[in-house]
Amino acid sequence: MSTAGRVRLTIVLALVAPLLQASLAAAQRSQQPPIIIKEIAVEGTKRVQEAVVLGRVKSAVGSPFNPSLLSEDIRSIFGLGFFDDVQTRVEDFEGGVKVTFVVSERPFVRDVDFVGNKALKTTELQDKVDIKLGSVYNPVDVQRAVEKLRDFYEDEGYFEVQLTPNVEKFPDGDVRVVFNLVEGRQIKIDRIRFTGNKGLTDRELKAALATQERQYFILRGKVQRQRLEEDVERIIQLYNDHGYIQARVESTDVAVDREKARVTITFTIVEGPQFRVGTLKLAGVTLLPEPEVQRQLTLKSGDVFSRSKLRESIRNIENLYSTIGRASVDVVPKTDQVPGENTLNVAIEINEGPEVFVERINISGNVRSQDKILRREIPLHEGDLYTLQKKERARQKLVNLGYFEKVEVNTQPGSDKTRIIVNVEVTERPTGIFSLGGGFSSVDSFVGTIDLAQRNFLGRGWEASVRLRGGGRTQQGVISFTDPWLFDRPLSGGFDLYSNDRQYIEYRYRSLGAGLRLGRPFFEYWRWNLGYRASNDKISNLSEVAALSPELVEQVGTRVTSAASGGLGRDSRDNAIAPTKGGQNSLTAEFAGLGGDSKYVKTGAFVTQYYPIWLGHILAGRVEAGYGVGWADERLPVFERFYLGGPNSIRSFKFRQISPKDESGLRIGGSSEVLGNAEYIIPLPFGLRLAGFFDVGNVYGFGTKFDLTDLKKGVGGGVRWQSPFGPIRVDYGINPDRKAGEDFGAFNFSVGTPF
Repeated sequence: MSTAGRVRLTIVLALVAPLLQASLAAAQRSQQPPIIIKEIAVEGTKRVQEAVVLGRVKSAVGSPFNPSLLSEDIRSIFGLGFFDDVQTRVEDFEGGVKVTFVVSERPFVRDVDFVGNKALKTTELQDKVDIKLGSVYNPVDVQRAVEKLRDFYEDEGYFEVQLTPNVEKFPDGDVRVVFNLVEGRQIKIDRIRFTGNKGLTDRELKAALATQERQYFILRGKVQRQRLEEDVERIIQLYNDHGYIQARVESTDVAVDREKARVTITFTIVEGPQFRVGTLKLAGVTLLPEPEVQRQLTLKSGDVFSRSKLRESIRNIENLYSTIGRASVDVVPKTDQVPGENTLNVAIEINEGPEVFVERINISGNVRSQDKILRREIPLHEGDLYTLQKKERARQKLVNLGYFEKVEVNTQPGSDKTRIIVNVEVTERPTGIFSLGGGFSSVDSFVGTIDLAQRNFLGRGWEASVRLRGGGRTQQGVISFTDPWLFDRPLSGGFDLYSNDRQYIEYRYRSLGAGLRLGRPFFEYWRWNLGYRASNDKISNLSEVAALSPELVEQVGTRVTSAASGGLGRDSRDNAIAPTKGGQNSLTAEFAGLGGDSKYVKTGAFVTQYYPIWLGHILAGRVEAGYGVGWADERLPVFERFYLGGPNSIRSFKFRQISPKDESGLRIGGSSEVLGNAEYIIPLPFGLRLAGFFDVGNVYGFGTKFDLTDLKKGVGGGVRWQSPFGPIRVDYGINPDRKAGEDFGAFNFSVGTPF
């Protein structure tokens, strides 16, 4: 080989040798075993358990060491939110490595306090912050709490509030968050102004607002941000209902006068033109007469356009179709503006849809009450044709049970357009009563009572009660039991055991007896009732004046009464405790003489009705009549005769003051009565009601000729309160046709509805 060739070979070997050495080293490395993780540990935890940290780690003991996976583990641990810092330490350990996660815990919030608040309660402020005791301290949460507290104070009219958070550390590292407050003055509303309004007056607009210049006519109103946002919607809705469909509230300005501590609110309004209704057409009506559907429209051609009336018309049409089982009816309104005119043509397209049947009835909220006691009251069953009337009747019947604080009956679409799901949600109220107490009645004066009652005994709808009542004039004991669904049938049955002892002005009356009851509903609101009672009745202790009356002397002694009764009634009231609509009709008869000493026939009838008028006001009325007569040469017993006067009849007279009198001037009761009552009821907040009333009626028989022109009257007013113990009433009635010996009026206090 030549010298030049040897030089070239030397150069090639010099260049290739490093490459060969690198390849050989790589081959040697590839044959080395991977580094294995032998142990994973956590350092720095105090309250957070190690298992919580390790639960976020994907690296595992026995797996190869992977720096990239370790970085993901650090981010995952940090994402728990419990630590200010997370680091790793890797060290040799038993032929592999030990990975240690070193954490620095954030402090925990041990206490949250408020200092300086006087106008607003601490409990109210605590509800506004999201910082909970035992949670991890986060400065962002504290700042967010400051903003919420400031908003809350401004909503209450404290625009000058100053809030300073302070974090105090405990020796163990935990913190106490203190909010220092300087509340400042509560700034009230001076004026509410409107600009840009021409079609509607300031007075009309102010009446629609939730924010008012005056509360209860004398107190200045306060600004609440949420209410202002609601007021913007109220203003737009009011304009939409007066034909201004393009109206908008351009701005809401709150100007604070800090010197006077007053605020002026200004709404800037852009009204736009007022629109009227042009043509009004219906389409798709086939199942009902079109004039009947037309009557559901509250909008007429030529009227000022109103979105509320349009919605009401749609709702009326849907309700009408629901009465024939077409709950899936689809009512779609379309409005088109007439070009160049402020007129809207309205077309209502109706897709009547198929008949809708109940697919399922879901009941929730009944913790104590068994499902069956609700289902048996609901006039809807799976597979039945669904109608709106049945839905409303279901709610009404459940409310009248008296077991529930709240009853809601809603629907949702079923598996197809022919199916509907009915959801019944109830909130149970306590139905058991155990009370020891006393009270005052204008009839019985002061009385003491012991009541033990359960209206939903064992959650099965049974009604059981024991009542003891004692006072200066009366002693009463009653044990009652009723099963409203005897043998799981719509048949109510029950019994009563009672003992009454009452001292009237003229005599003392004692009665010890027992009764059986049976009743069954039929049709929509009707019910028949049957009953039997047996009692031992005694008249004694005649007063000196009463002893001069042959009529009362004849009644002295003990007699046994064995009587059967029957009745027919209808009850369509929407609420048995505080009715607002509907009414009651009743016809009853009792026959005594199935053995025993008393022999008489007694009948009675009454009709009550409640009519909602406007603004929640109610007009209520009652007409009642009764007649009794003895047979087999027996007179009607004095304890079965009719008397009027008192809180439930003619309220200008005291209890039992209206009665025929004998020759000595003593009230001996009558054989017939007529009674009429009318009330005008005005609802107030807090369960209160005001009532004005007019009563008229009289008692006849035993020397008093039946004469409908001879009537006693009462006119007056009263207050009702829906208390937890039932309706409490205070009435004062004036006698407008006072005769010799009659009082000017009477004060009445009682529990329960007047009729």
